[in-house]
Amino acid sequence: TRTRTHARYNMSLYRLCKISVLVGTTTVAGALVFERQQKRARKWQHEALREFSRASYNAPPPEYSGPLFKPRLDFPSKPNPEGETFPWLDLDFKKEPERYLLAVRDYCLEGNTEQDFRVEENEVRGWYHIPWMSFLPTGREPIHGLTMERPAATGMLSDSQRHRLQTWAVAFYNAPGAFIIGNVWEKPWQPKLDGVVFPEGTIGFKLLFTEGSAEDVPYLKGTPVWKASIARQPEEPGDRGLPVEMRLIQMDVAIRDERADIGWVFGTFVYHSSHPHHAPWRRLVPVCLQWGNDPDLTVQRYQEGGRPAQTWNNPRVREMGILSGSRPYLGWLGRANGPVDNFKSCCASCHSTASVPDKNNTVPRAVPPSRPERPEELMRWFRNLKAGEPFEEGRKSMDYSQQLKSSIYQYNEWAKTHRPQTLLDKAALWWQRLLQVHPFPNAPLPSSGSNK
Repeated sequence: TRTRTHARYNMSLYRLCKISVLVGTTTVAGALVFERQQKRARKWQHEALREFSRASYNAPPPEYSGPLFKPRLDFPSKPNPEGETFPWLDLDFKKEPERYLLAVRDYCLEGNTEQDFRVEENEVRGWYHIPWMSFLPTGREPIHGLTMERPAATGMLSDSQRHRLQTWAVAFYNAPGAFIIGNVWEKPWQPKLDGVVFPEGTIGFKLLFTEGSAEDVPYLKGTPVWKASIARQPEEPGDRGLPVEMRLIQMDVAIRDERADIGWVFGTFVYHSSHPHHAPWRRLVPVCLQWGNDPDLTVQRYQEGGRPAQTWNNPRVREMGILSGSRPYLGWLGRANGPVDNFKSCCASCHSTASVPDKNNTVPRAVPPSRPERPEELMRWFRNLKAGEPFEEGRKSMDYSQQLKSSIYQYNEWAKTHRPQTLLDKAALWWQRLLQVHPFPNAPLPSSGSNK
């Protein structure tokens, strides 16, 4: 009996030692996995920060020696740090649309035209850029930070336009808008995607340039000219050439104004040589203003004589040659849009689709389908969605900001090829979930196939 007891004791001791060795080995292995995960997380964060602030897709051409684009990304910690007042909020955009637009235009230009829109040098107020806009081939060029827009088909900009022309643009946000952008991108490797709603007073504006000459577009005579290293051909956006002359054609503005039916007011200006002002930038003429999508304005109603009730159009548009003979209106059925934009949509409609990309990095189409299955399907693109209301059920809204949507999209594309996905990472993820703790709270958990 004593022998059997001793044997059982030895067996128990053996098992205990075996378990101790296993636990010790596992603990050491787990610590090594954690250490490896921490190093990879730090590397991931460093690489994300570098791409987040990357100035351009392509390097400056060797022959170019002028100033280069510098993205301003030091976002404010408060929505209105300087306590600014916004003069357009004292104006009724429905009764005085042109005056309202001019107040916004002058606010956007002040301190920027003197510095050629190198906004980091603006001494009047802060303006900021959107990050993550240089990863894809359509991303920023190095001289002014322009990104590729939709090319203008023959005859789209004027009746004398004989060939397709490239369009490139750069956008800016004031402090209230930049505060929200900074919240979303507080961690360049882990965007916050919930509850994006810009505060009142936010302004985003975009300058659009065409490669066309004054012969192509006569009303551009005397317009501001920028050099830019754009694509040689729009079919190959990443194949950039020597700097070429790009002419200012259009300026778009998005104004967060609670009085609007959708919480936003959209406006478009076009440069026009007939304007008498001595300063070229002040020759940006108000073309249209929009505070809703006119959800009831269908094709049938338009054919019966109905016109937009939530859009103001400059009555001189056709007289000034801005509306070419190839297009029936600037925006769909007379809604607001600019000459470089697709007339099958409009400003507010396009921006209302701004959404967080899904797990496959797809987003709602910005322009309604040409041949919808049902007429009412088309009108889904012309609803009066409130600020922050998603375009599709189950999605998260980017609150009418296509620029912010694009930054999330480019981040996701980058993350597809840069996010750690080794067996060691998956083992670390399994171990962390097993313990239900995250030992490195400042590092993102590796995803199991998701690119977000």
